[in-house]
Amino acid sequence: MGKVRIVGGGLTGIIAALQAHRLGCRDIELFEQYGELGGSLLPRTDHGLELRQTRHYFGTRGDAQRALLEWHGVAFDDFDNRCGSVSPGAGGEPAFVEGFGGPSLAARQTALVEPAGESLADRLRAYPHDIEQALSRYCQWSLGVWLDEVHESAAGPLGIGRVHPRAADTTTLAELKRADDLYDALYGLPGHMWGRTQGSQASLPRDGFAGLFAAAGRALAGLGVKIHLGSMISPREAIAACRPGEALVWAAGPAPLYKAVGVTAPKPLVRSGAAYVFKAKTELKPFWLQNFTASGAVFRISTYESRGETLLTAECVAEAGDAELRREIRRLMSGFGQVQLKEQLLAAVEPRQGLTSMAEAKATKALRGKLAQSLGPAFVSGCWSAERPEDAFARIGSALAAALEPAQQVRTATAA
Repeated sequence: MGKVRIVGGGLTGIIAALQAHRLGCRDIELFEQYGELGGSLLPRTDHGLELRQTRHYFGTRGDAQRALLEWHGVAFDDFDNRCGSVSPGAGGEPAFVEGFGGPSLAARQTALVEPAGESLADRLRAYPHDIEQALSRYCQWSLGVWLDEVHESAAGPLGIGRVHPRAADTTTLAELKRADDLYDALYGLPGHMWGRTQGSQASLPRDGFAGLFAAAGRALAGLGVKIHLGSMISPREAIAACRPGEALVWAAGPAPLYKAVGVTAPKPLVRSGAAYVFKAKTELKPFWLQNFTASGAVFRISTYESRGETLLTAECVAEAGDAELRREIRRLMSGFGQVQLKEQLLAAVEPRQGLTSMAEAKATKALRGKLAQSLGPAFVSGCWSAERPEDAFARIGSALAAALEPAQQVRTATAA
């Protein structure tokens, strides 16, 4: 079977290498520009504690991505996926909703219209006016840019994939969600309100994310995957070297590819955020909540355990002073349980992930087209836009199978 080259040693690149081996490929090379596998999910550490700057969970037993990692030695622990949200309430008071991580908004109507385009603004205009206005305020607070310039895929990373209209009749809305894809895509209900348990359980790697990537590295080496750390193959070299029956998996970001194929590089949606990690004392672990009030600095809080220590991560739209930050965390958590914050272990300012501009979406589409013309099915893209892990897993697996099929056909014909 043909060769597979993978550019990018984050979770996507690791999964692609394991998928390629499962498909029968035994000539696999993986290039990672940094000195360790893990990409953006590899956490910083402090005395062995993992300082996770964002939330990332895996599915329960039977989830395809988790099952592949488990087959190669990564252990996972299931947990109750407890979450909540803080939204604008009556009289300016916050509305705390447990069991639902999206915005919960007072709405007089729930009728939807089909989105007229692919921008985030188009998506918001599909809602009734009062919901649209509340979501627009939140997005402006979180992003600080014109929403017509933002692609609709940003709804997921912003946490507004689905909205809970608080005043709506639960039975009627549940029926609409079951009968109409648009209602199901744009509206949500806390699971306990309509008997849906999907997402109520999740899992995390038993030895942390650093342990996951260390185990994955050992597994890849044991499978004979050639891992090149601190090394990146150039786009032109990688494209030129790809032959029919081989595959080039670009699991890194697409930025280096534009010039290589003659597509004008887009202007990215540059938005930095701040992340703070504290030692904490709380019964809410693991737990996460999102703030949709469009006030303060914190947009998401998550708690987790690392080496027996409870840690709390606050993801913010901007930097915040320590005293102000502690007050805001306690205020947002007060609707769900008590939290005591201890010493701060990390303060980091980095670009926020998953936020795509309309210009980037257009350029990425053109880039995929150019690569399809030159390489056909041999080119496999990574997660260049917001995508559910299970969808990305299936897409990359089927794309690898299609890319490697010509080599399998040649082998079959030769054997005959």
